[in-house]
Amino acid sequence: MRPPRFRTLRGRLTAVSLLVAAVAIAALTVAFNILLADSLDGDIKSRLRAQAAAAATTVEVRGGHVHAVEAPNDAAVDRRVWVYDGMRAIERPPGDAELQRAADALAGERGAVFDDLPSGREVRLYAAPVVEHGRQVGTIVAAQSLAAYDRTTDLAEIGSVALALVLLAAMFLVTRQSIGRALGPVRAMTRDAAAWSEHEPGRRFGAQARPDELGELAGTFDALLDRVAASLRHEQRLSAELSHELRTPLSRIVAEAELLQRRDRPLDERTEAYGSIVRSAEQMSAILETLMAAARADAGLDRGRSDLRAVLAGLVESWEPVYGARGVALVMELPPAGATVGVDAEVVERIVAPVLDNAARHARTTVRVTTSTGGGRVTITVTDDGPGVPADARQHVFEPGVRLTPHDGHGGSGLGLPLARRLARAANGDVIAGPSDGPDGATFVVDLPR
Repeated sequence: MRPPRFRTLRGRLTAVSLLVAAVAIAALTVAFNILLADSLDGDIKSRLRAQAAAAATTVEVRGGHVHAVEAPNDAAVDRRVWVYDGMRAIERPPGDAELQRAADALAGERGAVFDDLPSGREVRLYAAPVVEHGRQVGTIVAAQSLAAYDRTTDLAEIGSVALALVLLAAMFLVTRQSIGRALGPVRAMTRDAAAWSEHEPGRRFGAQARPDELGELAGTFDALLDRVAASLRHEQRLSAELSHELRTPLSRIVAEAELLQRRDRPLDERTEAYGSIVRSAEQMSAILETLMAAARADAGLDRGRSDLRAVLAGLVESWEPVYGARGVALVMELPPAGATVGVDAEVVERIVAPVLDNAARHARTTVRVTTSTGGGRVTITVTDDGPGVPADARQHVFEPGVRLTPHDGHGGSGLGLPLARRLARAANGDVIAGPSDGPDGATFVVDLPR
């Protein structure tokens, strides 16, 4: 049968505390009883030595023999003392045969000797030699009952074990209660955090005065709730951007399809309608791809390294026909071979491409792209000779769906630059609108880690 497992932290802490306390109390109980037994044993031996010494004052040695000399108040001594001349008892107190045999066996023993009767008799004997001119001529044997000492030892053992059990029970109750009260605020904060994350994502624990540990926990919960709220905002923003950006091309597709169904149209109009549907579908596909790339980058899924020269060369090849169709020259100063960035190549393309598209829409004749490195960063600067971006609108252009001149005749959804910045920031970089070198033209700087 497997032992039960404590599933709660309160139970585990209580069990560990009780185990440690039990070990400590058991050790103290054992040590107390050992010390008590040793103290009582020393007391018994001291009494026997004193008794034998007192008896030695009632005997004298003459001619190599021990003789008993009666002294006042020696009756109490005689009841528990044997005096031997050699192996012959000259003084013998009353006692049963077993006690007499044990005392006789100690007669003639060399040096001081202690001996206990077999279990159940509770008597200890002590033999002290009587010496004349360095030669042992007799022996004094003293006896002491151990009943009182054994009774004291038994009572001490029972009392110490009972006290240990009471202490353990009291410690269990106090520990369980204390841990329960200490964990009560944690349980309450956990329930609050779970409820807030589901129903009130804006609620926080704040900087209310708490013990240090609870303060750290509150800060952790607040940070977690912030991340949950940010994730919810990100999902809401993504949904809003999807609905906003897909509404226009989808409406065009539906309108063209309805017109094609309602009436016959000339071949050139049908061809134009089909082309509009295809362009709208391609625009929807591009919007979805860009938005999903931004979502993946926000989640930190697109990290790596890539060859910057190869990425920019691929962009030149892709964008030169677009620039040519618009009558704009693309001048790309490629970085030296071996220049790398700490971002995946696909993400770099999707960061730089919207900036190139924006420059192509507004440039009059030329768009120039330069790169530089330093301080562990790579900077890609895109400048055009168009009307430029006013200083007070350089942050405004990065808001989703914002176009400074909505009726300028250029296509676009106002989503490219915001997504480029979001992708760059997700990759530990940024896209900013900087001041231009002349009175006209715009400058956008893409900053990426090496």
